[in-house]
Amino acid sequence: MNRNDLAREAILYSLPLYETARMQAASSPRKNTQGQFADPQGGPESTRRWANVFSHTRQLLNAKDRRVVTPNNDTLYTSTWIDLSDGPLLLHTPDTGERYYVLGLLDFYTNPFAHLGTRLNGNAAHTFFLHGPDWQGTPPTGTLPIACATPTVWLIGRILALPHEDLAPVHALQDAFRLTTLQGEPAARVVTCGLHGHDQLGDAATFVEVVNRQLAINPPPSGETSDLARFAVLGIGAGLDKSQADLPLLQQTLTEILCELDAPASSDLSGGWNASVEVTDHYGRDWFTRARVARCYIGMLGTQEVIYQMAHRDSQGRPLDGRHRYRLRFAPGGLPQVDAFWSLSLYRKSDYLFVENPLQRYAIGDRTAGLCTDPDGGLTIWLGHTPPPQTSNWLPAPDDTFYVALRLYLPREVHQTGQYNYPLIELVDDSA
Repeated sequence: MNRNDLAREAILYSLPLYETARMQAASSPRKNTQGQFADPQGGPESTRRWANVFSHTRQLLNAKDRRVVTPNNDTLYTSTWIDLSDGPLLLHTPDTGERYYVLGLLDFYTNPFAHLGTRLNGNAAHTFFLHGPDWQGTPPTGTLPIACATPTVWLIGRILALPHEDLAPVHALQDAFRLTTLQGEPAARVVTCGLHGHDQLGDAATFVEVVNRQLAINPPPSGETSDLARFAVLGIGAGLDKSQADLPLLQQTLTEILCELDAPASSDLSGGWNASVEVTDHYGRDWFTRARVARCYIGMLGTQEVIYQMAHRDSQGRPLDGRHRYRLRFAPGGLPQVDAFWSLSLYRKSDYLFVENPLQRYAIGDRTAGLCTDPDGGLTIWLGHTPPPQTSNWLPAPDDTFYVALRLYLPREVHQTGQYNYPLIELVDDSA
């Protein structure tokens, strides 16, 4: 294999490590629940954060939220960065009654290796025993053991919140999620992230520094050590310094791959849609898909829990652009078939975030009030920057390129087996 091909493999393999480290820096709290700073003397430039401390979004995310790319507007997020380097921890979850929730556990390589919650565990209270890859022993009686693939794990939870409901009961559920030591003590500890959440990917020297640090903290599984041995000649590997790296080649390769990952995806299903990412708990050796998800949709769960149908183009293959108007119509009886909920969200392509709009509407779904059905019982949704004559079914877009995500939580078999016909995204005017 020539060095150019090797550099491509190395960047694709390790890119999720950078994006996960950046997300850890962006979403880990600087203060714990007692108001204590992780680094009292460090000021805003410190990269020290709290681990094993939950943080919560108390409102549905909107255009003002900029930490998580391709976020949803359907659930309140509850998350924590779990550090198992000192040994196993206990995760305590409350009884959520009839309310859907899921705690997705992702390793540092973004593999969604475990899903805890309504689908697999029901809504009763539980105590989970979380342990790292090297732990051996017998889990405490009455706990549910969860083997974690890396010492650092991102737990990102989603709790269904209905539009305009009183969120106080949901906040109470969020506050009931706890991490403790085996002795029942708070598990909070301080970790160093090594970068800031706003440090965007682009500079090869910083990339190598961050990735090599994380490879030492969160080693790959034994089956991938031979790959890391090959990458070492380029300066990527645990214990290697960026001064040993082939920075010109890595910079060129990184720039090319970022352009490739950020380009609008080609439609591989009818109507403008992309086939959903096929991952249950691990990407295997599909490093390109793993890198694309880490770059654009980090935090994505397995398809058995939620299917994400993305569309960057219309039914004729043209990039979606808010300066045009589009129609998306579900035929009578053709709405998504799910056991939890579905929603269609819209994002600006340039930054993968929600778009400010006069309706403050960021998604349309099965819980959206005031939707108007068609005379035959179908449902038409309008996409574009300029409002249509009737705005009840309008999902506003920027006056620029955008994409949409159709989320299907607890999708039924017709979606799991690829038998569902997704609606066309039709251009209905040509004015730019």
